[in-house]
This record gives sequence, structure tokens and C-alpha cells, in this order.
Amino acid sequence: MTEMFVELQNTRVYEKIVVQIRKLIEDGTLKPNDRLPSERELAKKLGCSRTSLREACRVLESEGLIVSKAGGGRFVQQVDQRLTVKYRVNPVDMIEKTAVMHFLEAREALEPKIVELACERATEKDIAKIESALKTMEEKLKYPEEKVDADSNFHLALAEATQNFVFVSLMEVNLNLYRQVRKQTLTSTDRYTESLQEHKDVLEAIKEGDKEKAVRAMHTHLQHLANNVLGLISEKE
Repeated sequence: MTEMFVELQNTRVYEKIVVQIRKLIEDGTLKPNDRLPSERELAKKLGCSRTSLREACRVLESEGLIVSKAGGGRFVQQVDQRLTVKYRVNPVDMIEKTAVMHFLEAREALEPKIVELACERATEKDIAKIESALKTMEEKLKYPEEKVDADSNFHLALAEATQNFVFVSLMEVNLNLYRQVRKQTLTSTDRYTESLQEHKDVLEAIKEGDKEKAVRAMHTHLQHLANNVLGLISEKE
């Protein structure tokens, strides 16, 4: 199977990987349920870093083209290509208002508890990882197309700080949906800057071990997210 991949050149490698794998799926070379080569093998064949390959896979997963299975690698999903094209063009249009409301409700239930537990259980290593995610978010102000993944990494680091693998698993499972919503809400530099400050407020509360402050900060962040998402949906109605 590895013979079908072509070595990549130039910069913005993860985007080139996305284009190449997407084309292989669309023309039928890669078929539903086909297993992609291992990460190490595929990165070597493409001539790219494993980091770039992971970034590309996150994009493909967010489009519903591939799926990762714990301990089993990555597989091509059965997709309707007409739906995939529409989904890429305008993701918010593919999410009904009711579904978005359910998604926001779920986040409001999940993430305040995550930050509460993080206040109790975060180690120095966890704090360093969260701080690193925030630093990356600041750097991504220069690279708008990469803001979404930087934001997602912050929330995943929070989940890891709970020391509860279930919270981590839930966050990983939902990151694809999170990305689609964030792609629509973090396009504005002003909103991204505001979101960055909200993330800093959450981290500061966790470092202080102040659970109430951390929960309030997370509720504020989620409320602003909800206002932005629902505002975008209203504009499209």
C-alpha cells in the first residue's frame, strides 16, 4: 500500500499531506476500511516529520475521512463524497442548531469539572504542559490557519491534569467536533486574543489551586464561545 504515496517537497507539509491522502480517498485508491500504514512508516515514505503527519491526520479526522482506533491505527471511513465537499466548504452549515446547543451544554457540564479536578491534582509537569500550550497559542496569532489546533491542545492538557483517563478520552473523542466549531469562532484576531486571555485566567486559577475561580473562568470562556457560535448560526438563518 505504501507505494501509492509520493514524497513531499517544500513548506506547509501537513497541508500537502492532507491534499494527497484526500485525493487517494476521493479517487478510490484508498477505500473504506483500508488501514493506513503505521505513523513511522508513512512519515518515512512521505519524507515528513511525524508531527506534520499527525497535524494532517487531525484535519482528515475532522473532515470525517479517516478515523483513529485505539491500538489499531488509522482507517479510511465510509463517506459520501458529496457531503464531504459541502462539509469542507461550510462546516457550521452542517451542524443543526439543536446539535450545537447540545454540544455546548455538554461542554458546560464537562469542562468546569475538569478545571476543578485540575486545581486539586495538577502536577508541576501538568502546569508546564498547559503553559506550553498557552505559549503556542500566543505564537499562533501570527499563523491564523493553525490557531484551532493550538486552542485544542490547551483543553486536552487541562483534561490530562485531572489524572483521569476517562476525561482525557472524552476530550480526545470530542476534539474533532471542537475544531469545527472553533474554526468558525476563532477566525477573528480580536476573538482569538480574547479567548487567549480567558485561557490564561483559567491557568492562573489552577496554579493558585482556587477551584471556584477556575470554574468561573471556564464558565466565562464557554459563555463567550456559546455567544459567538449562536451568533454565527443566527447570521446564516
